Amino acid sequence: MYLLHQLAFYLHVSIGALALIVFWIPMLNKKGSLDHKRFGRYFAIAMYAVSISGLLMSFMDLLFPFVGHLSPQNDAARSAVASEIRQRAVFLFSLSVLVLTTTRHGWLVILQRDNRAMLRRPLHVGLCVFLILVGVMMFVLGVMTGSLLFMGFAALEFITGSEALRYIYKKALAPKEWWIEHLGSLIGSGIAAYTAFFVFGGSRLLAQFLQGSFEGWSLVFWFGPGMIGGIAIGVLSRQYRRKFAPQIAAQV
Repeated sequence: MYLLHQLAFYLHVSIGALALIVFWIPMLNKKGSLDHKRFGRYFAIAMYAVSISGLLMSFMDLLFPFVGHLSPQNDAARSAVASEIRQRAVFLFSLSVLVLTTTRHGWLVILQRDNRAMLRRPLHVGLCVFLILVGVMMFVLGVMTGSLLFMGFAALEFITGSEALRYIYKKALAPKEWWIEHLGSLIGSGIAAYTAFFVFGGSRLLAQFLQGSFEGWSLVFWFGPGMIGGIAIGVLSRQYRRKFAPQIAAQV
């Protein structure tokens, strides 16, 4: 079991680090170009691997908190450490569900375009509903533990799942709306990836450079990707709506 946990960990970290770089290649390349499509596919595959390995690790840490961690000898310390490991596992679980849902949604949207039959299948709808339920669970846990991080991402997960369902079941799509939905979903996947980096791995790295002052900056790093990503989604959505305006007018 230890080997399985370590395999999932190294897979999660290595592919996740690669995905953080690959994310920018389709973002900065011309939309619809060969490089945009190719590296967008690579990013989606990487995010599937990151989310599945994250789910596996979080399940194992919840059930067996010391399977991949050192266990203190003192019973009181052991209980405290187990509680901390499980809290981090819950957050990793929620981020993994967010990554899986946004990646799948963004990928299906661009493949199917105006045809939403695939998105309305039980598997995808169930995944979106599950993300909403995870958001509700995270908010409750955030209130119980006083965690702003939990409550903030609870809101993101609830809104993301709800917006995906709204898109799936709305009566009609505006021309090229599938493109804007694709863009927003995969930026959302990138937000989750960068957040996971700062919360789990980046926090340790940055703490060395900030020399003890990281504690005051932690919320900035944790919520920064979400804020920047949200602004990017808004700006790019307006940009593409203006770009597609003549096509929309021609079809009215």
